[in-house]
Amino acid sequence: SSHFGSSHLAQAILTDAFPDQPRPRALAIFARMRGPMPMAAVATAAATLARGVWASDTVALRGPVAPVAESKQNFAGGALAGVEFSLKKQFDLASDPTKQWDIGVFSDEHLTHSCANYVDDGTTVFNRGEDLVLKVSSVCEGGGCLNSARVMSKESFKYGLYTFTARVPKCNSVWPAIWLLPEDKDGNGVYGGWPCSGEIDVLETVDDHTFGTFNLVAGYGTGGDGGFTCNRCRPGYAVSSSLKNSSSGALFIEDVDCSNGATSWQEHTWVMHWEDNKLTTWIDPTLGKDADGRIISVLPKQEPVEREFPSWKTYDRATTTSWSKVEDFMGQCYPGVASESAPFDQGFKIVLNIAVGGYDGAGCKWGDGCSTGCIGAVGSELVISNISFWEAA
Repeated sequence: SSHFGSSHLAQAILTDAFPDQPRPRALAIFARMRGPMPMAAVATAAATLARGVWASDTVALRGPVAPVAESKQNFAGGALAGVEFSLKKQFDLASDPTKQWDIGVFSDEHLTHSCANYVDDGTTVFNRGEDLVLKVSSVCEGGGCLNSARVMSKESFKYGLYTFTARVPKCNSVWPAIWLLPEDKDGNGVYGGWPCSGEIDVLETVDDHTFGTFNLVAGYGTGGDGGFTCNRCRPGYAVSSSLKNSSSGALFIEDVDCSNGATSWQEHTWVMHWEDNKLTTWIDPTLGKDADGRIISVLPKQEPVEREFPSWKTYDRATTTSWSKVEDFMGQCYPGVASESAPFDQGFKIVLNIAVGGYDGAGCKWGDGCSTGCIGAVGSELVISNISFWEAA
């Protein structure tokens, strides 16, 4: 993501420091339903299964399905039902951003090498009506970078349902992200420095890509002997990411034509469900609610035509190799602290940002092309109209 190792390809860290680190991943889709379920959910799930979407997507995009332990929730064809979530926190996006967010003041120069120079001068993070706006506001003095925005929530969250509604910038080598980190901007946490304490990328997208990437990042300490070391990920560490390439973990969002002056997608909603041993993200699902406003179902978006990428994706610890790979490190280095879900068993904070360039194929990187090849990124905005967190009732 737009941070330490670039969750896209983790160029700076993976390529330079750990060229031999594999980044395998696996996925399991549940096709079981039990308990009470609204008729709309039954119909949608049945139609999805009848079309064979869950099976064809799994085989074509993610490899064969392996048997896994039963989920605590009820999945069938991507539908989440037999659940009940109550609203715990809705961000007041019209209020002073500093009340709920820490505004970043640092650069990507030594992180992802993007052109982003994160500043807090009122031009990059602000309110517009009821929305929170992050903006690439201007060229830095000297032209070697672009002034942009990054914020981190003051509050941490854990298991539950997250909803993000946003209009995301596209084209001009922009690299926006909606993601989560533990404790602070550097990714420090209970299990040490980044990546040992984990990272959750709900959305990453670049330039003209039609998809957003959902990704999990974990890691373990190393001592140079090929095994792991209980060193809290410093100085040596290995990154274990669910991404194998720039389109693994992809969810179809929207076609975009940068040659025709496009600067953003339309507004979309991302929904992430985080439970013990499992994380799932949907794009533009239907949320079923009861008379009291509680969410009782999440139904995948039904596309009118077949897309290259799905509209939802699940990572289950038992079948996601990059996640289960850190189990021995966690168990031996943090006995009595780490659960089998570690590092995704601790509270995380929400992060929003816009990076520019710095990834493979971009028209710029820090100190090179920011004010020429990527000058069009100035004015790009990530406009957030809703962020809510729901807890299981």
